[in-house]
Amino acid sequence: MSVSIQKVTKHFKKNHLMKNEKETSFRALDNISFEIEDGEFVSFIGPSGCGKSTLLRIIAGLLKPDAGKVLVDGKKVTGPGSDRMVVFQDYVLFPWVNVWKNIAMGLEIKNMDKEEIERKTAWAIRLVGLDGFEHAYPHQLSGGMKQRVSIARAIVMNPDILLMDEPFGALDSFTRINLQEELLKLCEKNSYTTCFVTHDCDEAVYLSDKIVVFSSSPAKIQEIITVDLPKPRDRNLPEFIDIRNHILSLGRAQAKIQEKG
Repeated sequence: MSVSIQKVTKHFKKNHLMKNEKETSFRALDNISFEIEDGEFVSFIGPSGCGKSTLLRIIAGLLKPDAGKVLVDGKKVTGPGSDRMVVFQDYVLFPWVNVWKNIAMGLEIKNMDKEEIERKTAWAIRLVGLDGFEHAYPHQLSGGMKQRVSIARAIVMNPDILLMDEPFGALDSFTRINLQEELLKLCEKNSYTTCFVTHDCDEAVYLSDKIVVFSSSPAKIQEIITVDLPKPRDRNLPEFIDIRNHILSLGRAQAKIQEKG
């Protein structure tokens, strides 16, 4: 499915005002517009607090914009839908049930046939490499395995759009690289349209067809970069390094603007 972000603006109320502050709200997103094609992997990157996750939640239907709109295949997003599934950084697993139940819960809530639940859950477990851990509980899993459960819980619902909010941010570098490779295979095999929030330039270049670079809050688009390199990508290629360094230079330029106030 395609996603169209059209002039999206979002404000949040300030909870605690400084004595000299007159504004009662701040803009997290400022007139954001761009297009995501069907099956495209798009990363959002920018300074902390610039509104990347806010935009992801608006696409998911978990937040409503104050102005503008998001269209999915031409239809306005007005709330959450099973066509869009979110994977968060903090796993959000149910600690009192095992891996199988965590993954199957969404299907059970939809009152699917028992045999269909068994088939889909087994498929998702195989796809993320959790065979043999079906009966393990979250506290028995590593961080990487917990994130695999979160991803499996999303894909088992057969979404068209996968929304991922720094899913590998808390993981060690070895696990992170391994899951990046697994995610690439998963997205290519299932043709997901993927929106991926990250702070890691290397990760963005490795995974993405397109990278949307945001400014500091209120977020505006600094640049949209097309990554026209074959996958899987060699991180040591000069072209890869050039794109990564360009994103870093955009970040440094933005930091200097902030310092000047």
